[in-house]
Amino acid sequence: MNSLELYFEKLSKYDRIAEPVTAAFPFRKGQITNPDNLKILDGDHEIFVQKHVTARWDDGSIKWLLTHFQVDLPGNASKRIKALIGEEESKAEPPKPGVQIRETDGEVRINTGPLELRIRKDGFNLFDEVILEGKRLWTPGFMSGFYITEEGGECYTTAGDKADVKIEEEGPVRGVVTLSGKHRSASGALLDYRVRIIAYAGKPYVEVEYQFINRERRPRIFLREIGLKVNVKPEGEPRLAIGEGYCRTNIERSSESLEKCINAETILWQSCEHIEECFYGDFWADLTDDRAGVAVSIYQAHQNFPKALKVDREGITVLLYPPTEKPIEIIQGVAKTHKLMFHFHKSNLDLEEISFRSLQFQLPDQPTLPEWWYAESNVWPDRVFPKRLCNRLELFLVDMIDYRAKGLGMLSFGDGPEVSYTEQGRGRGEVVWANNEYDPPHALFIQYARTGERRFRSIAEAAAQHWIDVDLCHYSEDPLRDGGQVIHSARHVTGGVTISHEWVEGLLDYYHFTGKKEALEAALSIGENIIRHLQRPAFKRIGYYQARETGWALRALLALYLETYDRRYLDVSRDIVENFLKWKEKFGTFLAPYTSHTQVRVPFMITIALSSLMRYYWITGDERVKKLIVDVTDDLLKHSIMRGGIVYYKELPSLQRRSPTPHLLEVLAYAYELTGDKKYLKVALHHLEYMLDRGLRRAGALAGRKEVRGYSIVKGYGLPGPGFAFASSFIPLLTIYYYASENGLLDYLDYKY
Repeated sequence: MNSLELYFEKLSKYDRIAEPVTAAFPFRKGQITNPDNLKILDGDHEIFVQKHVTARWDDGSIKWLLTHFQVDLPGNASKRIKALIGEEESKAEPPKPGVQIRETDGEVRINTGPLELRIRKDGFNLFDEVILEGKRLWTPGFMSGFYITEEGGECYTTAGDKADVKIEEEGPVRGVVTLSGKHRSASGALLDYRVRIIAYAGKPYVEVEYQFINRERRPRIFLREIGLKVNVKPEGEPRLAIGEGYCRTNIERSSESLEKCINAETILWQSCEHIEECFYGDFWADLTDDRAGVAVSIYQAHQNFPKALKVDREGITVLLYPPTEKPIEIIQGVAKTHKLMFHFHKSNLDLEEISFRSLQFQLPDQPTLPEWWYAESNVWPDRVFPKRLCNRLELFLVDMIDYRAKGLGMLSFGDGPEVSYTEQGRGRGEVVWANNEYDPPHALFIQYARTGERRFRSIAEAAAQHWIDVDLCHYSEDPLRDGGQVIHSARHVTGGVTISHEWVEGLLDYYHFTGKKEALEAALSIGENIIRHLQRPAFKRIGYYQARETGWALRALLALYLETYDRRYLDVSRDIVENFLKWKEKFGTFLAPYTSHTQVRVPFMITIALSSLMRYYWITGDERVKKLIVDVTDDLLKHSIMRGGIVYYKELPSLQRRSPTPHLLEVLAYAYELTGDKKYLKVALHHLEYMLDRGLRRAGALAGRKEVRGYSIVKGYGLPGPGFAFASSFIPLLTIYYYASENGLLDYLDYKY
């Protein structure tokens, strides 16, 4: 029997009874095959757990298990509960009545116990009918459906569409229904939509995710308004309220009309000190009459500005893009997901209770697993769990996360500008966005697993969701662009798609931690895009492209192989590896074209390829690859290290500035793993100490600076973007940290007291 503690940190000052929570459990190979062999205990009481296997090992045992359950949590205190893994199956009783979902030809009904929702497929206006504790509320069809309005004034709505329905989870702890289709008007259709409704047992509220997707043939569309209307004409004297705030929620009350807009000016002048990806503030509207009330909250409204709420005697208008702002450009292939909570309640519910539930929506309770459990599961092949800690390195890693440039705004939240690319002029005067370069979510999910610090996971989730929505090309007539990850560029997606800038590991992590199937879909889509690129004649010519091109492709394909165990990914990976072997045989190393008359060594690109080759070696044990890694590493040490002991940027007199690429640290650690020769560690530590000496310059002065750039606000412009600083360094730093610490070679680097 294995056991581990799940830790809930102190959060709300209020007690939470049967609070819905989610936890993702990784397992080492062969540890567990039946999900029912996991039990969760609160003291001596076994909690019923809804489970979903998101990945299995190649022997059929469980790799990742997603769980949903409800737990009592105390106000102003932390709490620990226990998970048990053994042969004995869970015998916990499910919640009654639990979540029940019933689908017929024309509708879907969701019943949580206190709340019943009827959703009509034909004329999908979100909730056609609401029954609260047996009492029907308001008139059937009281919602407008989600609507979008073009710059020219044409309005398209989901209420004009017959939605396709998919029941993703049937309960009993929670139920999930997805409806999809196109927004329609009398004259046509515009933009796809996907709406996901998440309901919880025993709760009078539901969460709604609304995603629009531009799969139109037009290169761009300008939208003037995006919204939803709750047309509730109150009986008697209504109570109208709007809550908004970033420290304390300011609640305005009226019986006639209230309206509030969050825009760029709001964000510029609010002195919010939260980590925005984790929490910023709250934004909700409530209408209550003699019969009942409904509150609508917009998740992360400030971060995804502009947003507006209006409540009057006609109902609540939710403006996900208010018409008071200039029309927003939605480029072909771009999507955006918004998340709302609908809280149906009795007339006598206090506004403070409504505010509390909305704040729980913004910052929900989240259990944390111990670091040792992640380390022992081996779900990440990287060497990222050093046993002996070095405080100096730990703080360096944290500073890289906390002092980084970031974007706020509907299409920019979760991304960050890359100042070096912008100042080079790559955006032709516009900000160049990093577009998840080097896979920040993957690094951040691992950092969360290492530390248990929630903000790292929150930053990862915001970045991954932006990646799924904006950085992924959801549609293009060009097969080499369609389904791929767009390279760093102005307005996020004005650039192209190239296999040197496509990753999948962070998306797979996001899927496992949250169960969001779009993340898995996006990763698989990127994999298919990479395979299409590799079929081009250019990648059949040895030495006519940079080593990182197929190096990054190899890493993505191997990650997808370890996720799915589909041999096709391994077969394509084998072709890449055979080309690397031929490349070394032809040139002695991975020489690649630069100017029209040169072929040069580029250490950072070569080391990216070597790191991916190491992952292939771990899977296959191919001895030829082991020799290839060591030989090319030795070649780099012989030809690329200059006076001062640091490698150059590129092998040309005009480019031989010192450039201590973190990827070299990773490769030197692998060369030590393969040979046992500590000379590789010594060279790596020389580079590491130089990197630590350089540190993060000007970080404190720039971290809080905000400025408007296009539709977005850039915070910390001048700091490194999320790709270059942290994501590109994290796994290389941890890898050398892992091997150097176990050999006692980091003691001299650490703080002395």
